[in-house]
Amino acid sequence: MKFKIKKNSTYVIAEIGNNHEGSFYRAKKMIDLVSKTGANAVKFQTFKTDKFIRNNQKKKFLKKFEISYENFEKLKDYSHKNKLNFISTPLDMESARFLGKICDAIKISSGDNNFLELIEICLGFNKSLIISMGLLNHYETEKTIKNIIKLFPFNKISKKISFLHCVSSYPVNYKNANLQRIAYLKQRWPKLSFGYSDHTIGNEACLAAKMLGADIIEKHFTLDKNFSNFRDHALSADVKDMKNIVSGIKKIEQMTSKYSKLLSHDENNNKKIVRRHPFAAKDLKIGEKIDLNNVNFLRPEKSLVPTNPEFFIGRKVKKNISINSLIKKSDII
Repeated sequence: MKFKIKKNSTYVIAEIGNNHEGSFYRAKKMIDLVSKTGANAVKFQTFKTDKFIRNNQKKKFLKKFEISYENFEKLKDYSHKNKLNFISTPLDMESARFLGKICDAIKISSGDNNFLELIEICLGFNKSLIISMGLLNHYETEKTIKNIIKLFPFNKISKKISFLHCVSSYPVNYKNANLQRIAYLKQRWPKLSFGYSDHTIGNEACLAAKMLGADIIEKHFTLDKNFSNFRDHALSADVKDMKNIVSGIKKIEQMTSKYSKLLSHDENNNKKIVRRHPFAAKDLKIGEKIDLNNVNFLRPEKSLVPTNPEFFIGRKVKKNISINSLIKKSDII
């Protein structure tokens, strides 16, 4: 399946990551559930523990989360069967070369966004590349983007590479989410694609990121936020959350897709019953001048073509008008 971000539409990635905790069958179940949420893709992490981390205690923990290359190929096929793009993050060079053969897009983690050798290898696969920008301050972000532009022709980068604002904290405190960075990056680099990888608890940051122009939203996904002590579950979206994120984004797209100079059909209809119309506050005689003492401006009981109150003030009536009667434009001179 081709990875493609549509214009004026936000691409949603459900990051399964390691929330499968090493179970191939659990990973398949998660793909099944993501397919029911309306998300565009699932994302995993692919690694050989020995080539990724040195700490023996962490090695022992992560080793249980490994899924074989063979099973990742099956998960890719299963994702496609469920009409989902298959994306994964390589955490070692060997895994990167493997993913270059099977993925619809490759994601570079925040921990590796300064690992230009890995990025250069992944650029060589002619796949779409998503780069997470956590752990980079303002100046490092500028340097990183410029370094990547040096590695690859700019016209190809604008089509092939997306950068995701990310705060590498688990979970992210709301006051540290720094979502305005999305708007800044889009203004600073208008020809590049920017999105958001969320580590906050809840859905609000994803919807706020959409409002700030995110082309991609990535949110961790879990079967159950209390599934285990593994930290990612608690900050992940479950099925209900992911559905709400996707539906919320679609509603925002409808509400912000264009600026119209015209009123909607519904508002035009409401205008006819909401705008005030002049009604005689007393019996009016021919030649009597209309003012706020002898006319009440009221909402009508039925739909009428609206006319501004100022149009009537100071005008004279050309016929006798009984109290509580509507004063029409044709009744005045």
